[in-house]
Amino acid sequence: MKIKVYRKFVNTSNRQRVLLRPMAAQDKEAVIEMFCRKATAEDVRYLKDDVRSAELVAGWFADINYDKVVPLLAFHNDALVGDATLHRRRGAERHIAELRIFLTKEFRGVGLGMQLLEELVEIGREMGLHMLVAEIVSEELSVIKAFRKLGFVRHAEIDDYFMDVDGGLHDVSLMVLPLSARKEYLF
Repeated sequence: MKIKVYRKFVNTSNRQRVLLRPMAAQDKEAVIEMFCRKATAEDVRYLKDDVRSAELVAGWFADINYDKVVPLLAFHNDALVGDATLHRRRGAERHIAELRIFLTKEFRGVGLGMQLLEELVEIGREMGLHMLVAEIVSEELSVIKAFRKLGFVRHAEIDDYFMDVDGGLHDVSLMVLPLSARKEYLF
């Protein structure tokens, strides 16, 4: 799959037509609008980065490199309604990528998240990755359930691993999806 030319229309369960495509330089204002102007503190409470920072978001556009991060955007009409990313690791972990996802409130619970994640799983396979991981705050049961539907398995729960902006600590579930056959060791 050539990510630069990737385009796909999907339908949500509430019959909304959504375009999925990779983030490009011209999307900077739309991404800033979604994260920095429309998203509430509660919307982004469990995200790893402070995506409500316009400087942080603008930095994503300084070096768009699909070999490092594949950002897949979801547009309904002209409005950006979702962002899912595949973050490829480096060095000894270069065969692994982490998945992250964000949807606007009106597009949660209508199947769009599953479709974005399914596309990133397929992209990961085509990139030759061996494993996908997701770190999910354990309280987010619906997110964990969605990842399980895709075949992810909880490999660990790490106590107090995530600190929110208010200093609250949360357990994190490490979810893993192998994309290649696993070696079995005999002892």
